Amino acid sequence: MVYRSLTRQQRLTEMKNSFISNVTHELQTPITTVSVALEALSDPSILQEPTVSKEYLEISKNELKRLSMLVDKVLKMAMFEQEQLQINPESLDLKELVGSILSTMKLRFDQVKAVVNQDFVGKDFSISADKIHISSVFYNLLDNALKYAGSQPNIEVKLEDKRDGLELSVSDNGKGIPNAYQKRVFEKFFRIPTGDLHQVKGHGLGLSYVATIMQQHGGSVSVDSNPGQGCTFRVNIPR
Repeated sequence: MVYRSLTRQQRLTEMKNSFISNVTHELQTPITTVSVALEALSDPSILQEPTVSKEYLEISKNELKRLSMLVDKVLKMAMFEQEQLQINPESLDLKELVGSILSTMKLRFDQVKAVVNQDFVGKDFSISADKIHISSVFYNLLDNALKYAGSQPNIEVKLEDKRDGLELSVSDNGKGIPNAYQKRVFEKFFRIPTGDLHQVKGHGLGLSYVATIMQQHGGSVSVDSNPGQGCTFRVNIPR
């Protein structure tokens, strides 16, 4: 009984630490976006354009709101006693959510001169899902696409209404992932071997987080890639 108790406590501690690590990773994106927006607003020429200034302030406002939600999640998890991440489903329009996230990341896209195309196929984009976690999943996929797309990022975002649910895909024009590592990229802390030097910073947590959230929503995530031809990550969310 003591052994089982200690084992359970250790497992809960590991899950809590893993969640906090994932959320900490998530905090980096809004912090970076707000920093870029504030830096842009410090330019006198930008301040003379009310429309652009308003857009940057709106982006900062949305990102700070997201930061607040993520911090709230961490505070709640600090007191958790359950064995898995808490999923709080609510009615969402995924097309609207995807559009909002793309607008929020506009500054980052512009900063690296990324070309982002979006395609919505179908009519019904409503699902029941945890808004914070699903948003973080999409942010993770876009963040990866930007990191690995190279010097001239070209990103394709597609949301498709299918019979059993919705499929969201994010494609980039990067170096791609060798076949041997395509399943392992969803493992916690795994990073594709590149010798002693990692040109792209990261902790190997983002895709692991995506896989976990999809699993808890009853969905799935997969990747299609050929070396030198980029990657396409697909998440399927059941209704």
